[in-house]
Amino acid sequence: MRLDVFLKRTCLVKQRTLAKEACERGEVRVDGREARPSKDVGPGHIITIEADRQLLEIEVVGLPTRNYKRKDGEAFYRVREARRKELL
Repeated sequence: MRLDVFLKRTCLVKQRTLAKEACERGEVRVDGREARPSKDVGPGHIITIEADRQLLEIEVVGLPTRNYKRKDGEAFYRVREARRKELL
């Protein structure tokens, strides 16, 4: 499944275009590497989103077949780390 579609369907981002823009700005990584919106992701991949002084690292555990609400979308990933970055 495309990275931008996964982020939208699991409600990690509100719109697919926002997911695409975040990838293009280098704010999204898959397995430690900057990822394009078209990057294929699946179970076992680690996605890191770093934006607006926040860091979210998740592990993909399943692929959604449609759009879900945030609480239902959480069934498709496991949060490994979530924190706010401090200003220097």
